[in-house]
Amino acid sequence: MEPQYEKIIVLLIVLTSAFLTWKMVKDFYITKIHKIFAHLIAVITSSFMLLSSMFLFMPKNYQRGVGPEVEINVMSIITIIVMLGVLYLFFKFIPDNKK
Repeated sequence: MEPQYEKIIVLLIVLTSAFLTWKMVKDFYITKIHKIFAHLIAVITSSFMLLSSMFLFMPKNYQRGVGPEVEINVMSIITIIVMLGVLYLFFKFIPDNKK
């Protein structure tokens, strides 16, 4: 696969995971605290998701200009899916079961 396609795929995966994190966290906290604070907490949490998921796709021995900037591997994708699953469990599934 060409490096540009890998960058596009990784960008889509990372932005989707950050958006889903923002949505789940905001929907959870908006019922408990003010909208502005819920949004701030969601933005901070999704920023951490964005950074951590980008670090998953970095090559192990990255040197600028020498090799690829991102590497798609199955373990990174599985890790992101597990992280989103845990967030879904904590912010959507468990609170809905208590109602």
